[in-house]
Amino acid sequence: MDILRKTIQAFEGVTGSTHGEMDKMEETDLLAALERQLKDKCYMVLFDDVWTTDFWGYIKYALIENNKGSRIILTTRNRGIVDVIPFVNVHRLQPLPSDKGFELFCTKAFGPQGCCPPELEKLSRDILQKCGGLPLAIVAAGGLLSNKNKVAFEWKKLLDELGPQLGSDCNKVLLEGFFPESYSINCARLIRLWISEGFVPYSNRRTTEQVAQEFLIDLINRSLVQVVEMDFIGRPRYCRVHDLMHEIILRKAEYLGFSHVVNREHSNLPSKIQRISIQGNTDSFLESIKDSKIRSVSLFNVDSLPNSFMTTLVVDFKLIKILDFEDSPIEYLPEGVGNLFHLHYLSVKNTKVNVLPKSIGKLLNLETLNLKRSLVTELPVEIKNLKKLRYLVAYYLNEHCDYVRAVKIPEGFSSLMELQKLILVEANFEVLKELTKLRHLRNLGIRLTNGNKKDLCACIGNLEKLVSLTIHSTSREEILDIESISPPHGLQRIYLTGNMKKLPDWILKLEYIVKICFDLSGLTDDPMRVLQALPNLLELRLSNRCHDEQLHFKEGWFPKLKSLKLDDMEGVELMIIEKGAMPNLENFIIGLGPRIKEFPFGIEHLRNLAFPRFWFMSNELYCMMNDEKWKKVTHLLPEVRVTIKYLSSLSRDDFEQFVEKVKRSYESSRL
Repeated sequence: MDILRKTIQAFEGVTGSTHGEMDKMEETDLLAALERQLKDKCYMVLFDDVWTTDFWGYIKYALIENNKGSRIILTTRNRGIVDVIPFVNVHRLQPLPSDKGFELFCTKAFGPQGCCPPELEKLSRDILQKCGGLPLAIVAAGGLLSNKNKVAFEWKKLLDELGPQLGSDCNKVLLEGFFPESYSINCARLIRLWISEGFVPYSNRRTTEQVAQEFLIDLINRSLVQVVEMDFIGRPRYCRVHDLMHEIILRKAEYLGFSHVVNREHSNLPSKIQRISIQGNTDSFLESIKDSKIRSVSLFNVDSLPNSFMTTLVVDFKLIKILDFEDSPIEYLPEGVGNLFHLHYLSVKNTKVNVLPKSIGKLLNLETLNLKRSLVTELPVEIKNLKKLRYLVAYYLNEHCDYVRAVKIPEGFSSLMELQKLILVEANFEVLKELTKLRHLRNLGIRLTNGNKKDLCACIGNLEKLVSLTIHSTSREEILDIESISPPHGLQRIYLTGNMKKLPDWILKLEYIVKICFDLSGLTDDPMRVLQALPNLLELRLSNRCHDEQLHFKEGWFPKLKSLKLDDMEGVELMIIEKGAMPNLENFIIGLGPRIKEFPFGIEHLRNLAFPRFWFMSNELYCMMNDEKWKKVTHLLPEVRVTIKYLSSLSRDDFEQFVEKVKRSYESSRL
């Protein structure tokens, strides 16, 4: 049924037809709908990664033979499927021939030009022979060698050690099998799991997180890990492994006893097991493995758990190092969690947990405590005992990604001398005083509960390693005066929310700043004139600019800016973008206020835009669509997104007319 729906939807994307609410249609209705769609057409459909042998038995009735020269293509790793499909032409993938393998190897090892120095050719072909014509192995070997000096001695050394080198990151890659197939992993989460497992060696020159980041980049360079999303700086934000690699990892992990997946299909576990990944709803299985020395438990796509799950977990498995409950249905942590002395990693992110038990103070080896988007509002006083804690995140975001709730932190937390990340805590006089002692902090987020600017400025000035700073004021009436701050020299990201008359002068001295997010009211000067001169600024987000009638981006402004988000520009009537302004801008999100009547003038100069997104007020929609500049933008860009912010002022008929007008305008601009 799911395949039928997806096939119909895929064809609808081509034909433009629609079949209403397919979720309510029976199988016979779906088959009839697909037959009507295909009966007079020459079609081609590709089913990728077919695995079950009964697939063809279901799908053959849906794809009719209409003598129009249509084609059906299947890709599979299951040879048994071939035997059940009649009249099939089989193309079996073979190892790469030596010339193509050498070309692939050279491209990966020596860059896009793929030029191999003559003195390295024989060694390269010897290395290639070890790969056996397998593209994945070739890419992995080339990626490994791309980071080495291009001299024969180093090449020979790597040739002799190639097998061990390709396996040296075994543990870090095997952990990818812990996640479900096609799962996009937050890279920061993956790195913290590596650290908690002890996979990252100590370095006296770099933080453990920096070392782990280098490991991840190395795996990406070897094509063992794929990047799903990059951040504004160009660092990987989300990653995954190819489904084929995921299967290899999964089998290897289970063979080695590294980890096991628990779901409806695989609930029988061996007696000796170290890590379990619970994927989907399962019955109680912990009772059968009480003798196992489980080190790690993670939950994915779990809607419910047995009542005994949490109690059994903390009572019978004392060697656990990782408890990853992110996005799970748990509502509490039992008091017994404090008995897990070896616990390094605890995450209740995006759960309904609202209180931390006092016994958490006994987790003396805990390094990561993730309370993000949980319901925890106050940390127990026992938190001060966690002397190894490096990562403590506890805040709640609304749908607009604004910080709407911080947590209260108890006195004595300055004993957490290893803390590197602390977001978002209520900061009064006592908290600010203790923060000055946390000299390893690199990422700090505070919500001011009073206007003690002197203590705030002294606190920030002492945190020399800070690279990210978030300051939120609890009051929009009280002025946020931070002019006296002496910011750390290496500050890279700053987030400010509150009431401020003018931007502090020290902003211009932040030569390493790459990201700025300001939600400020009360500004009397245009912040653009100040911020445009920052030489390395890559991302800028501004809200509540309500004074200037004209927003004018001049030639030479924001030379490196890649992402710009402007929201709630209530006072702006005209936006002008000169040629030469923001030449590298890729993402442009604009919340156009009620007073703006024209399309942003000069937006066609932004030739590097991937797609702009416009947030319109409803009474401006028709004005925008009548502007010829709309067609200029849609003609130049692969995608334009329009979000209607308020619909209450539009009748249903008016709204439907507007949607049709958008479609016609967009389609005509493509012709």
